[in-house]
Amino acid sequence: MANRNVFLLDDEFPKIPDFIKDDKYSKAMGADDLYHLALNEDWKNLSYLQQLIKDIRTSNEFASGDILLSGYSHPEIALQDIDDGLLPNIVIYDWQYDAQINHQNSKKWLLEILEKTSAFVFIYSYIEPQISVLLNTPIFNNYRNRFQLFLKGGNIPQSFSSEEFIYQFIVNSVSNQVAISINGIKIDFKSNNYLANASDILYLQRILGSKYFLDELTKIDFEVNEAGIEKILNDFDQFIYYDSGRKILINPKELEDSTVIKNYSKMTFADVIKNFSLDILEDTLDRGFYVLKS
Repeated sequence: MANRNVFLLDDEFPKIPDFIKDDKYSKAMGADDLYHLALNEDWKNLSYLQQLIKDIRTSNEFASGDILLSGYSHPEIALQDIDDGLLPNIVIYDWQYDAQINHQNSKKWLLEILEKTSAFVFIYSYIEPQISVLLNTPIFNNYRNRFQLFLKGGNIPQSFSSEEFIYQFIVNSVSNQVAISINGIKIDFKSNNYLANASDILYLQRILGSKYFLDELTKIDFEVNEAGIEKILNDFDQFIYYDSGRKILINPKELEDSTVIKNYSKMTFADVIKNFSLDILEDTLDRGFYVLKS
């Protein structure tokens, strides 16, 4: 498998005199520069990002050249490299820049990255709940399978952090591992009728919500197989309406008229994924309905 080029975009890298003198913050910082900052500087409230850099830089996959890592203090610097032909496979995208929350600029830069690359983007921010609404707009519809929103420094009790998940996704993308190790806990993955690849866990997490999904993993002893996923989905106890005549799946939120609802059958999330696909379930929830092909 080809190596993976990882772009890390964040404006809160520690600023040190030598790096300022050498103008390192106005261009791509290499993995060694990021690692130097991670080892020697005070990251204050960004210790989880500091640890993510350490984990990537010291991984076997980085040592073997399968992972390349670059850091950018602003999206426009990364976009210039993209325009010059340096394309990322994975982007870790901090949402907030310049000490001001400008959602329009953040949306514009994100959209440019999605349009100009085929990268998977982790949107990464302290204000994750607010961003979810901003991303649920038609302009992002074509890219919904290529980004995942994570709470910066997010840590769920009895579960694992956003950064640990991002790290494992990166490593998994170059090694084709069938097991994920989070905080020393091995999560066994077996291809099944719900999830074809370990990375599909991200999409399921997006549908069910991070807190619910990550906490449920503890109840199935971190074994991601068909029985475990079915239990998680059934315990979630949600459903989709199905019009078998017109072959349409409908989000229940779109139907409030009880006289209309009685014309539809119900399908659990598990049934929708098993009979159709995870993507179709997500599209139905996002768009409100999904017309199945004959």
